[in-house]
Amino acid sequence: QTMSMNPPPSSAPSAPPAPDPFNVGMANPMMAQQQQAQQQAFNSFLDQNQQQSTASQPNYSYAAQPQPQPQPQFNGNSSTNMNVNMGSNYGSSAQAETSPSMWQRLTSVFKFETYAAYFDVTTHDIKHRMMNSMLHFNTPGGFRDQVLNTGNSKPDAYGPFWIAATLVFNIALSSNILKWSSGTSEDFDYKIQHLVRAMICVYVFCFGAPLCLYTAFSCLSVNVPFAEIMCLYGYSLVPYLAATVICVIPLHAVIWTALLMATIVSSIMVLRNVVGPIMAAGIHRRGSA
Repeated sequence: QTMSMNPPPSSAPSAPPAPDPFNVGMANPMMAQQQQAQQQAFNSFLDQNQQQSTASQPNYSYAAQPQPQPQPQFNGNSSTNMNVNMGSNYGSSAQAETSPSMWQRLTSVFKFETYAAYFDVTTHDIKHRMMNSMLHFNTPGGFRDQVLNTGNSKPDAYGPFWIAATLVFNIALSSNILKWSSGTSEDFDYKIQHLVRAMICVYVFCFGAPLCLYTAFSCLSVNVPFAEIMCLYGYSLVPYLAATVICVIPLHAVIWTALLMATIVSSIMVLRNVVGPIMAAGIHRRGSA
């Protein structure tokens, strides 16, 4: 049994037959018009097929526009807004990345990168801060607002460390010079204990007192970072550098006057820069109550 392999009839009009070059002159005008109409029908059919095939192809030139993200609604509670933003934008995994664990906080104390940022200062910065610690010692919040928190400035540990080291050297040197000038050269005996005692007293004052003050501020909800308190105490030792040089003069009245003036200037500078945050914390507590 054989099957017919002929293609199914197409609905497209057939192309007009090619004119016979030998019978062109003998063609009937009516036949010429019929051939012209068939040619136009065939051309219109090809145009329709071409338009349909073009319309059915996908348009790959379309660029997907980003969908606008819904904006979070703020209700006035800063802590709640922060939680909503973090939860809607990043999720719990981002919160875990931004919030270090207790073990990471403990191990960061023994890493060099933790302290490197506090030594990233220039000589010009140290000179500027030492000078302004004397010029703005009686200005309320002058050292914190006009020196530490201006522009890209930030608290440093380089200045307090070397100011304390210089003060230790000056105390040991001035005490031995004073002992030598008040007696005879034969009785003079240099004592290294002056250097050790001066180092203990100065560094406890420079780094131990800020730690105690920061602990008290944390209990009272006073928002002052430890780095600012340490920097403030370190630069408050600048008046003592000049006082130790004056203490070389073998006159007790001059020595006690120089030390008293240095203590007054240093204490006023510390108090003027910490009273503001304490008063602000008290006003905030009274307002919330």
